[in-house]
Amino acid sequence: MATYTLPEGFDDFDMFAFGSVLLVGAVLGFFLNFISIMAYLRVKELRTPSNFFVFNLALADLSLNCNGLASAYASYLRYWPFGPEGCQIHGVQGMTSILAGISFLGAVAWDRYHMYCTSK
Repeated sequence: MATYTLPEGFDDFDMFAFGSVLLVGAVLGFFLNFISIMAYLRVKELRTPSNFFVFNLALADLSLNCNGLASAYASYLRYWPFGPEGCQIHGVQGMTSILAGISFLGAVAWDRYHMYCTSK
């Protein structure tokens, strides 16, 4: 199995610090978004059209947190262990998650604007 090295110029502490920040952010984000998703699914009063946008934002963020876990793992190893196909999947999945998150943030902003500024 071939290994794909990470960019040069980083020492072990840099990679450990970067991986640790990614790991903490991914794990914390995973659990907090999971709590938001479970609250939406279990509490019937939260199932409103406005909260549906927040639910979808939590799903997109959860997907991005999974992407961060793979990056943290690669940072600790100091090489990319998933091969070129894994790198492409990682990139597409990250881009899709970010675009979905931006779209749902825009939807939440639009919904809140119309809820508070145009209601009479």
